[in-house]
Amino acid sequence: MDLVSDGLINDRDRWLIVMLARGYTTTKIAHEMHLSRYTVAERISKLLLQFACSNRSQLVAYFYAHRLLHVGIWPPSVSDVLG
Repeated sequence: MDLVSDGLINDRDRWLIVMLARGYTTTKIAHEMHLSRYTVAERISKLLLQFACSNRSQLVAYFYAHRLLHVGIWPPSVSDVLG
């Protein structure tokens, strides 16, 4: 299943997941993405619901488990995710 081609997630959401994997706070993600921290928090909440995850760690693990983040590449980057 390709989440991007299936329309389930976009590139900005993938970038957000990469920053979560790096351990960024909501505030730091907001700064990097030029969004309010409330917008970022809302998007994270929607992703948690969409992928049936109860926390950020599970969300990142989901992306690793489904090979949307590549194990062994640290820190993950958007180019690693986008192929």
